[in-house]
Amino acid sequence: MFDYHTHTHFSQDSDAPMEAQCRAAIAAGVTQIAFTEHEDYNPDDSTSFYFRHEDYLREVARCRGLFGDKLIIRQAIEVSEPHRYPERVSQVLGAYPWDFVLGSLHWLTTWINTFEPAFFTYCGDWRQSFRDYFVEMVQLARSGDFDVLAHLDYPSRYGQKYFGDDYDITEYEQEIRAILKIIIDRGKGIEINTNLLRRGRKDPNPPQAVINWYREIGGTILTIGSDSHNPAHTGQHIDVALQMARTAGFDHIATFEQRKVKLIKI
Repeated sequence: MFDYHTHTHFSQDSDAPMEAQCRAAIAAGVTQIAFTEHEDYNPDDSTSFYFRHEDYLREVARCRGLFGDKLIIRQAIEVSEPHRYPERVSQVLGAYPWDFVLGSLHWLTTWINTFEPAFFTYCGDWRQSFRDYFVEMVQLARSGDFDVLAHLDYPSRYGQKYFGDDYDITEYEQEIRAILKIIIDRGKGIEINTNLLRRGRKDPNPPQAVINWYREIGGTILTIGSDSHNPAHTGQHIDVALQMARTAGFDHIATFEQRKVKLIKI
């Protein structure tokens, strides 16, 4: 039971103390957790420049002292749009001893965020908005500094009033396979992010089809994360994600230490 995408009050959009997240993880049966705090640089994003790295590292050390016999805690970071801010990303990744780095695409452009209505309406066709998102993700996959690509079809969390039940990830197979090929060639991975399952949706980010494609074309690095911003959600639906991995043909899950991958049998 590994939860490799979680947040605490070191992310602007969470009020959760790290200690509370640790206690929740242990209660949920999680044995290894990565606190992937938001690292954002877009000045229009409320999370930008919020992450206090040195305070975070001190709190990780404190929590390791409290829970080290029950829970492995990884020092981690979720960098938004790393391909757009390579100098800033290089500086922060080189300055601290990270175990794990998620790469995320939250902003389609520097002025269109994917959780805003404008993302689904700016070109008059939400299907084209999704396609533009995956095309931009090719650029992130090609040049961003990260270990695992987070929530590959992130916009599907939002805008249901625009796409209803019509969203179908297989419409974008060509674009997504291009992303997956680049990631595999670079020795990077993807995650199964269970956030949507706790919202009552039938698929996580991304759905089973993408995990199948990833494995089919040679992908080996797969992490699982709840994307918890609240202790009540930590570790949720990890069992579902593990079964998805098995269905795709995986017999292992990836973990990280000092940005080096270790594959664990499931």
